[in-house]
Amino acid sequence: METEHRAVKHTVQLRHSDQLEVNASGRFLAPKKRTSSIAKQLFIAAASFWLPLVGVASTVSTSSPKALEQTSNNSVLQTQLKQMKSAYAFYSSIAQQGGWEALNEDLLLKHGALRKASADATPIHSDEEAQAVSALVARLGREYTSIDTNCTHALIATHSEPCVFDKDVENAVKDFQRRHGLVVDGVVGRKTLAALNMSADEKAQQLALNITRLEMFEEKDSDAYVLVNIPEFRLRYISKGRVKATKDVVVGKPSWATPSFSDHIEKFVVNPEWRIPLSIATKEIAPKVADNPNYLEENNIVIRRNSFVDDELVDPNTIDWENIKPYQFDHFLVKLPNEKNPLGKVKYLFPNRHAVYVHDTPYQQWFSETNRAASHGCIRLEDPFSLAKLIAEEQGVESLMDNVITARELSQSKTFHLEEPLPIHLVYWTAWADQDGTVNFRNDIYQRDRRDAKALTQVASL
Repeated sequence: METEHRAVKHTVQLRHSDQLEVNASGRFLAPKKRTSSIAKQLFIAAASFWLPLVGVASTVSTSSPKALEQTSNNSVLQTQLKQMKSAYAFYSSIAQQGGWEALNEDLLLKHGALRKASADATPIHSDEEAQAVSALVARLGREYTSIDTNCTHALIATHSEPCVFDKDVENAVKDFQRRHGLVVDGVVGRKTLAALNMSADEKAQQLALNITRLEMFEEKDSDAYVLVNIPEFRLRYISKGRVKATKDVVVGKPSWATPSFSDHIEKFVVNPEWRIPLSIATKEIAPKVADNPNYLEENNIVIRRNSFVDDELVDPNTIDWENIKPYQFDHFLVKLPNEKNPLGKVKYLFPNRHAVYVHDTPYQQWFSETNRAASHGCIRLEDPFSLAKLIAEEQGVESLMDNVITARELSQSKTFHLEEPLPIHLVYWTAWADQDGTVNFRNDIYQRDRRDAKALTQVASL
């Protein structure tokens, strides 16, 4: 059975809630943090979604984004869930039909990286090349109806026209790469091939797990909030039912994984000091100082005696740097504001037990990479002052950005407190439907999918 499908889409319509409390002066108050039993959430999610979807086989919804917008008054979350469940049914249907054949790695990597697209559809020059393109077209045709899946190569039918790597094929490859967080170049390289060879059943199960994650993500009562999807390396500022800004981020490397949790941004600091964590101070910096006694001075780092804010400084020459053990240091290392400060020019604070926050970075080259898992757990933000501007607009503080601009020119830190703390949610979604309605997939960078799926299965079996 042939199922027509073109990059599963939906229309996102963000919910705007007016349930915020109002104080005597008429200003909105920050919503109270809500807590709930994780075990209860897991049980409800597993019972209401996980088990009923196993084995479901149906075609993907053919409703257009416009139709969805016109017929549904659901929140953004419910709209996302509807589209993701439709996509789950689509991939499950393909899996029950036998799925798609995995592409031959040697064959595709040999020929797939050759750009064959042209206005005249460059002719195939060998049977092997024709076989590679035909296999690619057949695979793409399961997800993109613009691809001619009826073409065959000369090895099968001597009188038929072979498949060609034309503009339609190249565009489908680029869209596939975009939906999977890959370099969008239309070239079938090793990473693109690996994503193409992910089975329909694996995609269905990835969607199932992430539908459960979205169902466990409580609806928020705020007009505005920040959402960071860790595997996507992306931050969104959402206000009054729409995405006002989307920015790339760098998240923690696998050995320093960024945690998932919700909190409130309470303040931001222009020209921040970097309060160097004890682990980095003892494991990374101490050996460098032992090798180079001038390392701290060259890198604008001072030693404060009793706390990160202590005015009393310690002479580095009085410390035995060679014998410092991991996590054992009596003082506090602080990197002062300057151009090489790893926090850049601004940091956004939402005090939490993980010591995670959002900040600028002098290492802008990371934002040109597709895999941006590179930090020590904190979130490095592209165009970081744009968030301060959005906060100023949202809270109606016209003078805020003028003060921020003035503070940027100074060499000392300045803290700005938010009168209305801004909710921020760090989530781990490896599959989702975005604001344009496109269903996306990402790599499980922290290997949490299998762990969470196992936990859900165990809870569902109780």
